Amino acid sequence: MQVLEPLFRPFERYADAVSVRTHGSAAAVSFCVFVGVIAFGFVPVTRRIEASGYSTSDLQEATTRAEVDTILRAFEPVLDAVMLLSVLDYVFIVAGFFLFFSLHSIALRTLASHERLALIPKVGMGLTMVSRLLDSLENFWVILIYTNPEDYPTVLITLMNGSESLKWLVVNVEYPTLGIAVVVALLVRFTSVFDGRADSSP
Repeated sequence: MQVLEPLFRPFERYADAVSVRTHGSAAAVSFCVFVGVIAFGFVPVTRRIEASGYSTSDLQEATTRAEVDTILRAFEPVLDAVMLLSVLDYVFIVAGFFLFFSLHSIALRTLASHERLALIPKVGMGLTMVSRLLDSLENFWVILIYTNPEDYPTVLITLMNGSESLKWLVVNVEYPTLGIAVVVALLVRFTSVFDGRADSSP
């Protein structure tokens, strides 16, 4: 695990940069933004877009230029809503980043004396960085496509599909890792289940 230490060190510095209370406040604010964007942003805007007969998910899953062009033509009357959804997606990405990093930071601080257990939130923070990067890239390729519907490079479809597939692959590991980190941190904080198991190596 010593080989991974340089990779994890920025995560440790992030966790130690502020108090647990500050991380908790950041998590609370991020959670409110996270849920608010879904409830008051994604839901109504997506409904408006779906009135065209397609959703942005259909666009992200389209694999041929003919499919993409058909969806783009259907989006023309609701293009402002599609653009707004892209902006909301970036707000969602940033809120999710701070929510997950704050929760992992609290877990990491709690597990500081358990070297091996502390790997769980460290790995989780790495997964969060990768998933948010892939989500940002996926959104970026979509923007490049719908802002240039007549002349976008076909390679953007491949990049969009690839980013989406990789994103969900990472997300399917990222969310359970967060859940495990939180549960383990709570067990360490409120029980003695891991007492005497802290790694005593320097």
